Amino acid sequence: MKNSRRKGIITHWDIDGLASAVILSRALNPERKILSSVNSVSRYIEELLSLGLNEIWIADLNPASSMKNQLNMAFEKARRLGVRLYWFDHHQWSQDVAGLFKQYSEIVFLMNDPSKVASGIVANYLGVGGDEYYRKLISLAYDDDFFENKFEITRVYRRVLKWDGWDIRYRVLESLLQGDLEPRWLIDYYVSEVKNVYENLIREAIGRMEIVEKNGVKLLIFPDVDPRVHPGELIEVVVKQGFLAHAYVVRYPRGISLRSDYVDVSQIASLYGGGGHSRVAGIPGGVRIEAVLKTILEAFEKHGVNRPIYIS
Repeated sequence: MKNSRRKGIITHWDIDGLASAVILSRALNPERKILSSVNSVSRYIEELLSLGLNEIWIADLNPASSMKNQLNMAFEKARRLGVRLYWFDHHQWSQDVAGLFKQYSEIVFLMNDPSKVASGIVANYLGVGGDEYYRKLISLAYDDDFFENKFEITRVYRRVLKWDGWDIRYRVLESLLQGDLEPRWLIDYYVSEVKNVYENLIREAIGRMEIVEKNGVKLLIFPDVDPRVHPGELIEVVVKQGFLAHAYVVRYPRGISLRSDYVDVSQIASLYGGGGHSRVAGIPGGVRIEAVLKTILEAFEKHGVNRPIYIS
């Protein structure tokens, strides 16, 4: 890589995305650092292309099938301009999106390993995986993405990053770039503004919980959940209360979260333009929850509930 080449980075805004942004920023000194949702990544690629950058580095963002046309246009423009893209991820990808990337393999370099976190993949690729601070960042990212919850600060980050929008996410990024892994301002903000309200939102979501049982299959459904509530933490609470199910469905204003140990929910989500991991996935937009429930129940009816099932 030539130092004269102008670079920009786009990463997700969760802990893994922020850790990736820190590692990329320190290694590349990019002109632009953008935190993005999955749905906005194509637009931000176009934005960086319009600035005349030579390289765009992207991490922890898995494009859904519904974004294929937007990505195709962005990649075609990058090809014409001679721009190189580097993409690092760890989610399950749909076959059509993976196929699109192969069509542009001469300009798009892709590394995807679902067994790791994106920040770890980035660090290894750049040859900085042995850095002590980066190892701590990657450990936090793994703790969050794989929902191990070994560190209390993981919950603080997870909740605050979903709480107050983009300004606070960029403020967290600046603190992490300065090497502050547990910013005092972040902890104070969490205690004073987030913690109690967040826990009340979880209680409210549980109060609206619905149970669907059919042919030995049990689903727990949470309608109208506040978007600031993390689905994993919501389900963690209900499981501790003894509410066990074969699958959990959380309905947000702008999407649906799916979790199950019995079905590859990333493949279910892909049927509705979403994606994710085998046990944790999401569906964007206003898809009807009744249709998703029907798909889940049909899968269990076909394959049973005593072993993992996969929809193909």
